[in-house]
This record gives sequence, structure tokens and C-alpha cells, in this order.
Amino acid sequence: MTNHRQVLIYGLSPEEKDRLRSEGLTLKEVDNANGGGTLQELLDDQAVPHEGEPMGQVKIMIFAGYDTNDELKDVISKIRREHVFGAIMAVITKTNLTWRFNSMIGHLLEEREENRQIEKERRAQMK
Repeated sequence: MTNHRQVLIYGLSPEEKDRLRSEGLTLKEVDNANGGGTLQELLDDQAVPHEGEPMGQVKIMIFAGYDTNDELKDVISKIRREHVFGAIMAVITKTNLTWRFNSMIGHLLEEREENRQIEKERRAQMK
């Protein structure tokens, strides 16, 4: 894993990327030229081309190298509040470091849908 703070990004607009860079974040863009690699390969700047189905129209931000959960929560809160709306955000772990980026997208989309369903059920129970 990396001790250097970095954010893997996918699907963000040029304006969103500029705003994040103005906050001092180190961004590593993921696209078809490098999206076939693992998260570790992406962090190490190893370009493995994406092959197969398109990766989808979604905004993804994956954080690496943050020391504490509190620090990361502060960064994510500020990003959501001021810079990027609707992005799926995740953290690199020892487990997902070896996952291919497109597999990570699939997992995150699945997780988001599960969370939406749980929230929908919770709201229905509150009525």
C-alpha cells in the first residue's frame, strides 16, 4: 500500500478535477488506457489497458494513504459538500488493493444499490 495520499478518480468533469486539485489533492485519473489494472498498479502508474465492456458512466473516487478515519471523513465531507456531487467514494484496503479497477466499480455499484434498498426499506418502516 502507499503512504502517499492519492485519489484514484474516474468519470469526473474537468471542473471537478480542477476544484479538487485546488484543495491540494493528488489525483490519478483512471480511463481506458489504464483501467484494466489493479488498484496497486494504478497507484504505481502501471498502465494496463481496459478491455471488454465499457466501465460505465459513474463518478468514482478511491482514496489511498490517509492516516486516520477522522482525517478521511473530513476530506470526504468537504468534497461532497463543495466539489463533487454524486460520486461513489471508497478507500483502498489490503483486500481490494489486488482487485482490478473494473471489478472494484462493479463491487461499488452493487454496494450502492444495496445501500439504496436498505435506506428505502428503513424509510418505509418509519411511515
